[in-house]
Amino acid sequence: MSTGLEPFEIRRRVKLFAFLGLLCLALAAAFGWLAYDRSEPLLWAPVVVLTILGLINLRGTNDARAPLFVADDHGVRLRGREGWVGLLWSEMAEIRIERRAGRHDPRVKVVSKDGTRFYTSPLGLATDTSPGEAEVQLARRRPAAAY
Repeated sequence: MSTGLEPFEIRRRVKLFAFLGLLCLALAAAFGWLAYDRSEPLLWAPVVVLTILGLINLRGTNDARAPLFVADDHGVRLRGREGWVGLLWSEMAEIRIERRAGRHDPRVKVVSKDGTRFYTSPLGLATDTSPGEAEVQLARRRPAAAY
């Protein structure tokens, strides 16, 4: 059964990662100049920390065209630590949106039919999709018989 809908994708907010990365590197350069100008070794610590944070954020812009999560008529595909994972709707026991809990960001959680494996994909500030939008889009794509 085809819904005729375009695939639903969750992508990184590349502009946010680029902005934060460049901001950290600019602050690192300013602290570096200050540490060099004042000959103060203690001021080199923020330079190192901000450079590392800047490079980590700029790494988030790498591979920006590839989505983190895709849902279509057939199932879902998401990027895990080892690469892409794909599950048909019939191979899933559950798919749900976990809301923000304390320090943990919202996520899409997919549980395999046997319940032994689960996969997650981030939502919220670092992505272009809100938890509410993800909930609606996933409900529209998952066939009623798959619940």
